[in-house]
Amino acid sequence: MTAALQGWHPGETKLQRKLGYAEAVRDRWQYVENSMREQHRTFYTSNLPFIPVTTVDDDGRPWGSIAVGAAGEIGFAKSPDNNTLIMDIGLWEGEPLVDAVRRWLETQNAGNTAPERFLTAGIGIEFSTRRRNKFAGLIKTVKRETEWDYKLTFQVTQALGNCPKYINVRKFIPYPHTHPLVAYQDLHMGPSKRLPNEVIEFIVNADTVFVASVYKSEASTANRYPSHAGMNSRGGLPGFMRVRPSDGRTVILPDYSGNRFLSSLGNIESTKLAGLTIISFTTGDVLYLTGTAEVLIGPPALEIMARQPSIAAIEITGYTFVRDAFPIRQDPRTEVEHSPYSPKIKYLLEEPEAKATAASGHQARLIRAVQFAPDIATLRFQVISKPGVENLKIRPGQAIVLDFMDWIGPPVYQHMANDAPGSINDDRVRTWTVSSAHEDREVTWFELTMREMKGGAVTGALFNTIKEYTSNKWGHSVTIDTIKVVADIVGITGDFFMGEGYVKVLWVAGGIGVTPFMAMLSALLERNGGGQGDVILALATREPDVFLQLLRSSLCKASPKLKFRIDLFTNEDIRAVELEKLNVGIVTHKGRIPQEYWGAIGGDRDVFICGPGGFGDAAVNGLRSTGVPMDKIMREGFY
Repeated sequence: MTAALQGWHPGETKLQRKLGYAEAVRDRWQYVENSMREQHRTFYTSNLPFIPVTTVDDDGRPWGSIAVGAAGEIGFAKSPDNNTLIMDIGLWEGEPLVDAVRRWLETQNAGNTAPERFLTAGIGIEFSTRRRNKFAGLIKTVKRETEWDYKLTFQVTQALGNCPKYINVRKFIPYPHTHPLVAYQDLHMGPSKRLPNEVIEFIVNADTVFVASVYKSEASTANRYPSHAGMNSRGGLPGFMRVRPSDGRTVILPDYSGNRFLSSLGNIESTKLAGLTIISFTTGDVLYLTGTAEVLIGPPALEIMARQPSIAAIEITGYTFVRDAFPIRQDPRTEVEHSPYSPKIKYLLEEPEAKATAASGHQARLIRAVQFAPDIATLRFQVISKPGVENLKIRPGQAIVLDFMDWIGPPVYQHMANDAPGSINDDRVRTWTVSSAHEDREVTWFELTMREMKGGAVTGALFNTIKEYTSNKWGHSVTIDTIKVVADIVGITGDFFMGEGYVKVLWVAGGIGVTPFMAMLSALLERNGGGQGDVILALATREPDVFLQLLRSSLCKASPKLKFRIDLFTNEDIRAVELEKLNVGIVTHKGRIPQEYWGAIGGDRDVFICGPGGFGDAAVNGLRSTGVPMDKIMREGFY
């Protein structure tokens, strides 16, 4: 095996320099080999039910096609030698490969002269294992078997193993009984045309896209950088791709950290063209898109997509949407396993959702901290507001979103991090429930009661800051004055808050999930000179002394008007916390919250639940089994 390239082409090196990767990948072009290894040949022929491939139309635009057997079975591809793939392919109306093979048959000799019209590339992905490989070359021969069945021979001139990082795991089964129907098509969109709403929804609901690209060499550099096609995949959480509402046709594809080769983006940088193909693995619908494209890095990208410094913007110039075409489906007995590397969804600045992720004009500075345990502390932040911005308001039980990027800095580049995959694209934005009460007044400060997460970039940095102060003693306030910790306040979120007037509620907390109830309790006690209501707090914890201590300062203010009881579920011994002097009842229970507890507390209370997923599920199921309707149950995201 020898290298297929003589170096990165100008589009690739330009982007590698812009992103600071040029030195790191300077010689990595040698990884692209001029023929397939035996394991690659076996992979394509024995592991895959379909292979996305790139084709080029008469206008030079790349399209992402689907090479798949008519029955959707593995084994439609053969490889007689290291530079050849032969595929028995079933096609359908609207599939771009139909145009390519029919044009090849019209020219007859095109496979020998290898014009740019018949450049191709493919990517093979074994979705059950995230294993994948790529190839590039050209369509060498075409043989028509029936109207829709063809035998294609691909000459492979480039081969490369590829990054599995953002592949979403699926299990496929054949689905040969399809009925393809072109639902929408406009191959040459006018300048004012928009994509149909159904097509836009299809794009923004997808979690996988296949990206077709092409590099067209200049005459002076053709020997060193020959023309070639590219095919790649991009994955993320559903919604990771966005469509600009302002024009209804520009697709924004965020670029996540990968192998740093930037082959696809380098091709786009050179030709300003790209194709996108999206498959619904549940319905068999396929969307083909092509258009003009631009790679944006730094401020130009951030002006379009919040907190995303590298994007590709593809303005669609042609599309086809075909229903029920793909002869493969995800096994309905299985679930999608989304890649742990995929970052949270980021929105376009022109989308309403971006308001929840855009800076609010307020900052928060850490000014005080009290540590209650090695990994639990309450941190007080001062609010710093720009002139003229709207006052900050927080209802009891709501959460605050903070951006610590400027303080901590971006993560160090890593290609893979299997022990902490979420660290790869960590944007340093965190959400915590506010544990202090600020009902009906401007927020000039707030408190967060948090647990340090093992390996957590943000909580780790905050707890390390507290430890820098030699005056730090558990249960005693530490003034943070010599270390400047400042975060942007992104926004306030959550509809998990207490209603007005007299309350009759059950609060269900799992460990640190008690934080919204700390705010609710403080707010309740500020009402009408000590609060009025009937409250039961069911608290399950392995650290009863810590959480009783957190609640104690608020409970000291309780009046006889407030009927308050703590049902404490724990396997730990409880040391003296001096709750006997407080106007509150506390009942201890050994172990977890049992099923019979839910029936004993009565079904006439509004219920608020905050805790880890399994804990919350068990609480909801227990309440529902005793007849409590869902409209009486509020459940909080566990911040």
